[in-house]
Amino acid sequence: MSLQVEEHQAKAVGKNLRVSWKQCTEIGRFIKGDSVEKAKNKLERVIDKELSVPYTKFDSDAGHRSGGGPGGYPVKAAEEVLKLVESAESNAEHEGLNTASLEVQNVISNQGPTFRTPKRHRGRSPKTAHIKIIVGER
Repeated sequence: MSLQVEEHQAKAVGKNLRVSWKQCTEIGRFIKGDSVEKAKNKLERVIDKELSVPYTKFDSDAGHRSGGGPGGYPVKAAEEVLKLVESAESNAEHEGLNTASLEVQNVISNQGPTFRTPKRHRGRSPKTAHIKIIVGER
């Protein structure tokens, strides 16, 4: 089943990204409903380790951060999500939407395929994720 993108929406999709899908899910909850500028500012602050992402669903064994409950600084995942937010913003601009009034309407993250690296890393399977970000006008 594919997700229909409405008339005043734009999307960006990342497939087989080498990041944890659980961290991407938490980042998606963190930025959903924000304006694109606010979401980009939040992600840049997470990359600089100034702002922690609160973990709500996958919070077992997560340490508490100052100013909140369990959370973390998923830098690598935040960098990939930031690229996708910027890509969705440019896609919206290409479609003729008003970029000043864009908000992050939906962030969908799914687990990607696992593949084994036989000799390197002693046979460990790297984490992959599929991420879809939908932005739209308010």
